[in-house]
Amino acid sequence: MSSLIVEVCEIKNVFHHPNADRLDIAEVKGWHCIVGRNQYVVGDWVVFFPPDSVLPEYLVEKYDLEFLKKGGRVGTLKLRGYISQGLVLPVDCVGIKYNGYFTLGDDVKNVLGVTKYEVPERHVQTQGKSTSRKVQNPYFTKYTDIENIQNFDTVFQDGDMVVITEKIHGSNIRFGWLPIEINFKNGDWLGIIRSLWKKYVLGQTHEFVYGSHNVQLQWDNQDTFYGKNIYAKVIQDYDVACLPLDVIFDGEVYGKGVQELEYGRDDLDLIIFDIKSTTGYADYHTLVSVCQEHRLPIAPELYIGDYYEGLLREHTEGNSTISIGNQIREGCVIKSLHEENHPRIGRKILKSINPEYLARKNRTEYH
Repeated sequence: MSSLIVEVCEIKNVFHHPNADRLDIAEVKGWHCIVGRNQYVVGDWVVFFPPDSVLPEYLVEKYDLEFLKKGGRVGTLKLRGYISQGLVLPVDCVGIKYNGYFTLGDDVKNVLGVTKYEVPERHVQTQGKSTSRKVQNPYFTKYTDIENIQNFDTVFQDGDMVVITEKIHGSNIRFGWLPIEINFKNGDWLGIIRSLWKKYVLGQTHEFVYGSHNVQLQWDNQDTFYGKNIYAKVIQDYDVACLPLDVIFDGEVYGKGVQELEYGRDDLDLIIFDIKSTTGYADYHTLVSVCQEHRLPIAPELYIGDYYEGLLREHTEGNSTISIGNQIREGCVIKSLHEENHPRIGRKILKSINPEYLARKNRTEYH
């Protein structure tokens, strides 16, 4: 998941659509957008709305955006053989709601009332019972929000040591053995008693915690844990009892019935793409070593080495490397080989999404 940035930008390049006399392709940041012929020139200021922006009705009406009149959500489309991602509007659209000063790089989503389309988790929820927010383990932190490299195309520079892995189309999963912490202020006495029993009667210092990106699920109910919950179902295939303490494993559940891209699988499977301890995320080689030791599958490795211009295009498009049969690739994730931070995005990790994947019809994450 990435954050929404609706930015005042400058047109970097404009060229004619190869198959349409009345259309141009405008390059904004790292994105390509289809626009009207001669509508913009290099250097023009515009407002760029990335895919999954939800525009308010007044903007849809003001600019007669017929294709957005069902919900206002900006997407990715293919028009006469060329992919268009996002939407460009004249910079004066900001003036509709804002009379003050703005400049290049300003994020104007709040000024314009633009929101982000959020993917519902209901299509992958099964019979697992959610843990009350009051008793959720405070160490069970969410995974990094990964931004799109097209919004931050200068973060990685030539010569940076990077690793690129395939991005798998599934449902996020987190799990690990975390310290039992008793919060007497939360008011949930049943949960407090359960934690006291574990810690002081059974002598447990840690509890196994698992769930999706946003939800912690209960696992002490055996019928629930080994039932139809997809997260529990995929975990039970691995020896989680022997996993190291104080480590969260972040991964993806994929396969039959999770999304419409099933990778030719008849059942569910799991990949791990990161591990995190109290000191932060592990370097890539540590991730590989830990997963190999515990026989946990890791995200397919596509490249390790120096970063260079054009590298991501080679690994973003094409078919999946784990598919049984031909299956389109969702994209890839690029991060520093050795963990480091960047002043603009924090953790130095970005995603690059396959335009053909985004342009396909009947995407289940939109349902």
